[in-house]
Amino acid sequence: FMSPALAIVYDVPAQPGWAPHTFPDDGPRAGLLTQVSFLSLHAHPGRSSVTLRGKALRELFLCQTVPEPPPGIDFSVVSNPDSSYPTQRQRVAAHLETPSCAGCHRITDPIGLSLEQFDGAGGFRTTENGATIDASGYLDDRTFENSVGLAETLARSETTSRCLVRTLYRYGTGHAE
Repeated sequence: FMSPALAIVYDVPAQPGWAPHTFPDDGPRAGLLTQVSFLSLHAHPGRSSVTLRGKALRELFLCQTVPEPPPGIDFSVVSNPDSSYPTQRQRVAAHLETPSCAGCHRITDPIGLSLEQFDGAGGFRTTENGATIDASGYLDDRTFENSVGLAETLARSETTSRCLVRTLYRYGTGHAE
């Protein structure tokens, strides 16, 4: 269901009140991962975050713990929008060149990049700073082209199935198994 306020964010025609809405099958949105609620919650104010989104995917859908960054990390390369790196993909590649960062970013960034066509508020876009966004990614040994491919990959994953069952069990019983 879509409200007039959500219609603005999703860039769809608004109708009065809450109205049913179906996104096209060939569109960029597929399920929970591309809802504004998920995308904006796992982003920085005013901009997307490959790493926060990748971390959320690992922890919430795969039940894997991603460690906190070590102290003293220099975030200037990835947080400077005026840098010589026009896209997030280029900016986060710098993490892989820093040994203290590379371990975690190898597991978060490749899946987080597949959600990069959605800005910090969850709005869809195809370019960033005039450059075309490459939303391809990979999860373990499976590659995909975009957020829809990511959703399909997670849906076929035994790890995701086990994680969601474990999470539902913990929620339903109020304690760990």
